[in-house]
Amino acid sequence: MKDAAQLRLWALLARVRQLRVERKRRLLNEARVQVQRAAAETARQRNAIACHEARRCEILAACAYGDRRAPLWRLALHRHDAGRFALEEALAVALRAERLAEVQVVSASRALQREMFGAADARERGRRLKAAQQEGGDPED
Repeated sequence: MKDAAQLRLWALLARVRQLRVERKRRLLNEARVQVQRAAAETARQRNAIACHEARRCEILAACAYGDRRAPLWRLALHRHDAGRFALEEALAVALRAERLAEVQVVSASRALQREMFGAADARERGRRLKAAQQEGGDPED
């Protein structure tokens, strides 16, 4: 009777641990998606800075003319350069988010490994108990 209760207990524990593995696997997949999104945002911010720099070169070329429009182009250049800080700050935020997402993937991966080891242990203990019960011996051999 005691062995049957232990067998049910280990079967239940194995099922619970398997559910925990599935949950950790979903969390790991979500963390990986976050890394991909963060990397895409970082690339978008870098592209925005590159476009900003290309537009700056166009404005600089227009400033080189000595006609009456040059002061207006210089003013446009100063205003354009003022937006660079916001773009660089957005890139820094995106890079921090990407690093944080990568750290979360590592953490989720470790948590998944722990749960997988626990689930494998619970299954193995259940198998040993069942085998011992069928042989009529002590499961702790």
